[in-house]
Amino acid sequence: MRWFPGLYRLLRNTKIKSRLIVALLLLTTVPIVLSGIYSYMKASEAIGSKITTYSAEIMKQLLKNAQLENKKYIGLSDSIMLNARVQQFAKDYASLDEFAKRDMSVYINTLLSDKLELLQNIRNVRIMATDATVIYDMGYNSIGESAFARLKELIDEADGSDQWSYLTTEQGEPCLVIARKINSLDDWNNPLGYIFVSISESLYSQQLYADIDMGEGTDVFILDGEGTVVSSRNPDIAMHEPYADAQLMPLIRQHEAASERAFMAESEGSRQLIAYGYDIYSDWYLVSTIPDRYLSHETRYIQRNILWLCGVLVIVSLSLALLISNSIYRPLTALVEQTSRIIRGNLNTSIDDRSKDEIGYLSDKFNVMVDKINALIEQTKTEQRQKREIELQMLQAQINPHFLFNTLNSLKWTAQLSQAESVSVGLSALAELLRGTIVDKKEYVTIKEELRYIDNYVEIQKIRYGSTFDVSIETEDEAGGCLAPKFILQPIVENAIIHGQEGISHNLLIRIRCRLEGDTLQITIEDNGKGMGQDTVNKLLQGRGKSSSDGRLSNIGISNVDERIRYSFGNEYGLRIESEPAVGTTVTLTMPKVVAEGAGDPPGLA
Repeated sequence: MRWFPGLYRLLRNTKIKSRLIVALLLLTTVPIVLSGIYSYMKASEAIGSKITTYSAEIMKQLLKNAQLENKKYIGLSDSIMLNARVQQFAKDYASLDEFAKRDMSVYINTLLSDKLELLQNIRNVRIMATDATVIYDMGYNSIGESAFARLKELIDEADGSDQWSYLTTEQGEPCLVIARKINSLDDWNNPLGYIFVSISESLYSQQLYADIDMGEGTDVFILDGEGTVVSSRNPDIAMHEPYADAQLMPLIRQHEAASERAFMAESEGSRQLIAYGYDIYSDWYLVSTIPDRYLSHETRYIQRNILWLCGVLVIVSLSLALLISNSIYRPLTALVEQTSRIIRGNLNTSIDDRSKDEIGYLSDKFNVMVDKINALIEQTKTEQRQKREIELQMLQAQINPHFLFNTLNSLKWTAQLSQAESVSVGLSALAELLRGTIVDKKEYVTIKEELRYIDNYVEIQKIRYGSTFDVSIETEDEAGGCLAPKFILQPIVENAIIHGQEGISHNLLIRIRCRLEGDTLQITIEDNGKGMGQDTVNKLLQGRGKSSSDGRLSNIGISNVDERIRYSFGNEYGLRIESEPAVGTTVTLTMPKVVAEGAGDPPGLA
């Protein structure tokens, strides 16, 4: 491969247009001819594989149809042999008089008449006792006793299992027959007799596969386990005799062992595709044979089309080589020119290429890139200007908290001097609450600190509402040292105070409990207030609750508390609301147990 780097450098030193023309000529003429030859070689194999699969699937479907058809006749025989009166009739047959026997025959005829659709295909139904005495015979067609004796022997050799076989009426009509042993419903090990249902083979095959067209010269037939023809749509295939090609059954068994449901083989002097399906219940093989001459007919047709198509494609490729090369070379040249202008510092440029190919897409993104560069330059200028303004605002903002706290302290001392104790306490609580909100920048606080915020908030609200509500707090010592996002309890207590008192005649009691359950911190805020319906609960959790700006310290909302917990600790934690109108509301917050080494440490540092 020493020549590869040299060829690569040669190609890179050649213009794209020349490379495209040469490449298109080479990649269209030579491969097309070679692919035509290769396609013809594979066409026969591909078509053969498809037809093989198709034939196997057809046999599979036909086998299902045959099984469904057989189940109808099994159901017919079940309706007779499992009938209580028929069972009793078989038991007492020897002791019945002629009148009772005739009456029972009429009853069985009535049972059969309910199956009129199947009855049209049935040539004979016979019931025999275990000693071969005929208990019932439909009598439509005469069937020799030797045929029933053979069927009885088959059942006995198979330990009483159902047997599907064949017989010929005395009129020469071939039939399929299901032979079954009748066992007592009271004691299944006690045989009562046999039932034989004979079905017209011509009507059976007509319903099953007479309309199946798998190609010219195709035969479809059924063989039993011994290779005897049970049914066929081809009148030239002898019925109830071994199939003409004695090697067919050994070939089928050989491929059945390899789980191959279709194969090519020599049969009856010609090469044929054999497809089959096996029914384990009837021990039948549903077989189709398709002549190879039919299969190869398609490949010869494809061969002619491939040769013709190769010639046309070679001519077309030669004509389109120059056109395709220009469609790539020209837009690339324009893109290179515009890029050079950008490098020289000219950002007022764009490419007008509305094509839908990759180069058109690249040109469109080139224009987007230029627009974004211009926008970023303007954004940078704006951000620099805003940065200077913010710096000035921050310097001014540093003065505001000191002024606010000094003012609150002055008002507090004035209230004390005026003996306005409630106002003094409220101002002190407000100062502490604002200190935690404005000055303290910690994102996470301990539960003890959070509860102090609640104490201050409650003091402020008592100035407004007086003694109409009360708050009790129960906290386990270990739970008080756990970390939680700051101000997660205030919105819930606020909601309980403001909305929980609406329309109630008793004092509102709010109970806050903080406890640990294993590695989980659980905080419960429970009130005996107004309560709410499920729709209101859903709105609160979705951030669409009532707005009550009057008297509220914070407007972050219940849904925001839930989102902050999930954001901090994961979706398995959060907030749950249980409420019932006129009863009260319980809000439960669950968080992991997190103990920080230092105040305000984020979760996970303990």
